[in-house]
Amino acid sequence: MNRKLLRLVRRTASTIGLWRLKTIHYLYGIEGVAREIQSLRNPVPAMKAFGAQIGDNTLVYPGITLHAPQEDFSNLSIGSNARIIRDCILDLTEKITVCDEAIISLRCNLITHRNIFRSPLANSGYYPDKKPITIQRGAVLFTNVTVLMGVTVGECAMVAAGAVVVSDVPPWTLVGGVPARVLKKLTPNEHVNF
Repeated sequence: MNRKLLRLVRRTASTIGLWRLKTIHYLYGIEGVAREIQSLRNPVPAMKAFGAQIGDNTLVYPGITLHAPQEDFSNLSIGSNARIIRDCILDLTEKITVCDEAIISLRCNLITHRNIFRSPLANSGYYPDKKPITIQRGAVLFTNVTVLMGVTVGECAMVAAGAVVVSDVPPWTLVGGVPARVLKKLTPNEHVNF
């Protein structure tokens, strides 16, 4: 197949896919689009089309769950050269910012709100709340990390697999555990074994 024809096929497929998503949006709203995005091989164009700000050379792998988007995906901002690997859940109740060159690995959860619905805890002062999450430049979240509302993961910080991050992570540190705590201060060009 020559290059011109290949470009035309790709462009046509992309246009058809976008029209399909717009039809789903019309019929089922933004939640329907969020469900459909989970199955796309490259969800970035669709996420951009519905309001997400995503930089150049950023990869978002299939299986991403965009939970609780408001009107669109405008609460999601991802910088350039970032990576979001498979099966992550991003709660878009509040703003999530993933800066340049950050990596969010398999099955990570970024949760921006707390809603206890009709639990008796609601009468005890535990009210619904929401706060933004920021993953700063060069930070790495390894497999199955959960980041809770209001947290900033600092520049070039590393979060060990399985950690639950409930408070801010300082730049250039390795944190891990439940709840996450500082395990080691990092320096540039250092190889970390853990």
